[in-house]
Amino acid sequence: MIRMRPSNLQLMLFSHGVRMPDFFERLNYSFGNEDWRTEQQALNIQPQDTVLCITASGDRPLHLLLNDCKELISIDANPIQNYLLSLKRAAMQAFDFPNYLNFLEGRLENQASDSLHKLLPFMDGDAAHYWMHQASMLDKGILFQGHIERIFKHVSMLFRCLRPKKVKRLFEFENLEEQRKFLHAEWDTLFLRKLFVFALNPIFPRVFFNDPGLFAHVDSTIQVGAYIYDRMLQCLQGCLASENAFVSLMFQGALKKDFYPPYLTAKGTEVIKPRLDKIKIKTENVINYLKRVPDRTFDAFSLSDIASYMSKESFDELMQAVYRTAKPGARFCIRQFSSNHQIPIHLKPYFQRDINLEKKLEAEDYFFVYRFLTGEIFVPEHEMFQSKNKMTRGDLQAIAS
Repeated sequence: MIRMRPSNLQLMLFSHGVRMPDFFERLNYSFGNEDWRTEQQALNIQPQDTVLCITASGDRPLHLLLNDCKELISIDANPIQNYLLSLKRAAMQAFDFPNYLNFLEGRLENQASDSLHKLLPFMDGDAAHYWMHQASMLDKGILFQGHIERIFKHVSMLFRCLRPKKVKRLFEFENLEEQRKFLHAEWDTLFLRKLFVFALNPIFPRVFFNDPGLFAHVDSTIQVGAYIYDRMLQCLQGCLASENAFVSLMFQGALKKDFYPPYLTAKGTEVIKPRLDKIKIKTENVINYLKRVPDRTFDAFSLSDIASYMSKESFDELMQAVYRTAKPGARFCIRQFSSNHQIPIHLKPYFQRDINLEKKLEAEDYFFVYRFLTGEIFVPEHEMFQSKNKMTRGDLQAIAS
């Protein structure tokens, strides 16, 4: 594996107690912890669009291809998260759907030998080299081998030990009104609330999760455990627990195939597979990358929850870079879990937020912990003219050289 010099983001996280060799040199996420429907609504990607996306588990860029686009840049500072996207993409390209899903779930014979060799022509050298040395992870099924997913598996075992009958009952409901009555009468207890508050106090996430999104830049107005507990109850008023991926992972440690996201379904892969060549993978800090990109490059920004990993100063720097590289009318979608950053004052006139859509997404997103910043970017005519002239001069210089 190639060792990279620490970025500004990595140095900042280290100053907050994050062990960099762990966080940036491990598989943190292997199954998408976001509702794919949210970005689809917020970004409304079109065939002519150039899209910037954070890689994470790889689920997000794959799901963005449910809408056709011109090009999709998938970027992550952690190379292993990009290797995972490369693996998922290669498996979709190399296998028919049953074998593709069986490979990701660890159900193929000779999983890490014969099967992996079929994928190598579809992966770059670094990704191929990495997965050739991860036989045990692939044999177990890569879908739930991320650090967070493995922790969820242990957490779910704890919940099932503490409340075995209630957890079993929660996932048996087929009628939403009956589930609501159960939540009110039996599920929502002071003990469970205190358990969430205790488990998600600042000490435990720092020690066991080592995920800075949980503690590095927490909004002072929220208590993380109580916040997640309340949002969970609110979410379960509108959807069955058995159909919610996040609730299933939290209390069962797994997800039924019937409720897999589109990139793990035959119908979804049928749409995504012909568009996989639109993805370009980059391993880099997103701010540093955007600083090198020409003005007015992107039509859509899917920035996930990177705000929770950033100081206010870094977030402001990111927003400045997004504004400079946005085409007129570009759409943006930013999730925030623990942080509560706002658009910088000097950029507010240009980031035209859709408050009604933000509230709608917050209420409907199955991964109920997020708040949203979403809308369109307004670019004044004089700045469009300046950008056009700058590109013209650059083109002339390139031709001359």
